[in-house]
Amino acid sequence: MADEERGDRSGLEEDLRVQRSEEELRAGIREREAGSMNVRKSVYTEREEVRVPRRREEVDVERVPVEGEAREVPEAEIGEDEVVVQVFEEEIVVSKRVVLKEEIRLRKRVVEEEEVVEVDLRKEEVEIDDQTERGGGACGD
Repeated sequence: MADEERGDRSGLEEDLRVQRSEEELRAGIREREAGSMNVRKSVYTEREEVRVPRRREEVDVERVPVEGEAREVPEAEIGEDEVVVQVFEEEIVVSKRVVLKEEIRLRKRVVEEEEVVEVDLRKEEVEIDDQTERGGGACGD
């Protein structure tokens, strides 16, 4: 009957194939963002006092009575007259200027280090238990 069954297959023999696989480890790197360094400038106002000496002129008026004989004054000299005395003072002038005080430098550097990574890999194993009459053959015989 076994011959008849083989005859039903039209005389073609087919191989039965079993594939064995296992995982292999490939380790590599990829770049990812690890954070950032933010540098923010802000402005604040601080009041500062400066003492500046300054001078000013004042006019003192002194009236002195004249005693004695009056001298004759011609009529042409009698009349309205005005004398202007200029008075000066120093004024304080404040100016501001921007002065560079500091420069902040940010420099990136690459640090290399080695890290050990443990990975479980799966592997297939094939065991053959030959129960045929030919018998006793191991894998690959």
